[in-house]
Amino acid sequence: MGANDTTAIIVELAKQPGEPVRKGEIICVAETTKSIFDIESTHDGFITFLAEAGAELAVGEPVAAVCDAPSSIEEIQAFIASVSASSSLPQTDGSETSWTMKAELVARQHNLQIQQVAAAFAGKKITEADVHQFLSEQSAKPAAETARDLVNDLYPSGRVQRLVIVGGGEGAVQILDAISKIPTQQAVAIVDDNPTLQGRSVADVPVVGPVSAAQVKQMIEQNQADGVVISVSTSIPFRQRIFDEWSALGIPFANVVHPSVQVGINVALGAGNVILAFCQLGPCATVGNNNFLSAYCSIEHHSTLGNHCSFGPGVITSSRANIGDRARFGTGIFIEPHITIGHDSVIGSGCILWNDVPPESVLKSKLNYAVRQKKGGR
Repeated sequence: MGANDTTAIIVELAKQPGEPVRKGEIICVAETTKSIFDIESTHDGFITFLAEAGAELAVGEPVAAVCDAPSSIEEIQAFIASVSASSSLPQTDGSETSWTMKAELVARQHNLQIQQVAAAFAGKKITEADVHQFLSEQSAKPAAETARDLVNDLYPSGRVQRLVIVGGGEGAVQILDAISKIPTQQAVAIVDDNPTLQGRSVADVPVVGPVSAAQVKQMIEQNQADGVVISVSTSIPFRQRIFDEWSALGIPFANVVHPSVQVGINVALGAGNVILAFCQLGPCATVGNNNFLSAYCSIEHHSTLGNHCSFGPGVITSSRANIGDRARFGTGIFIEPHITIGHDSVIGSGCILWNDVPPESVLKSKLNYAVRQKKGGR
């Protein structure tokens, strides 16, 4: 953590050997002369520690390994030895460039591919010093030479928000329609677990793979995207799981609000909400996180909407409605003033609510009731 530190002491192990870990989880705590800091897992898998609490390690020395299956220390040490002996990059001129394990570790610490350094030092075995030299030379170059995007990377202030859409079904089409009318947002990728969608595109936005937090976080870290929005409105458990788990990993969620939406004064709006055409948020209304409001919905003045709710078209609240978390609404619903709707409730299409709804309730209106029908089809 300090430029002059050459060693660090492992103060505490946060996991047990062989225990499963997730990418971004803290695996241990280390201490240098000037700071105490957490070390996080770089992958999902099973942890094998190569050092005990209290050990003093040199900078660049391995602390632990994360494997697809539980592994012994001996297996890990053998693997490291084999990688150190065979790690190399073939060159087009027939020569071979290799690097030391410490050089590769330093490159990883700076989110750098060791192959980039090897390409700059053709025919030479790459050392830690070479990696630091490469980093120094890169930082000294003008931004215009290293920028991937000659507009967004060089002029990031006020740039368009680039979004990854979770789900490539019909909900994605609704979101893409809204984004097409929002000049400050752009969809750059879709993730979906349906294998028939992967490798294809939706309105020219590519489906880049399954629903993977690791992939999306990498896109954000590599400056390929800025945020996420969930298009799936029919599965509230899915919406909540993705929002909660990915938010904990530091993945930001964006609001997609159609330009036709009327937003009153002093409205409080959380993150990850989808609000489609011709909706209204009345003055002093409060909307939580990760809600999906279809067209023509109204959250009237001084009303409160919780988190992870899903609305069909034409759900109209009156003033000071109070809606809990994970409520699901059909189409064409009217809610009288001061009504409270409890969490995890399901309100069927066509309902008119004039009494409070307890949590976990299911309400259904009698639909398609014919007062009179013509006989004989006439």
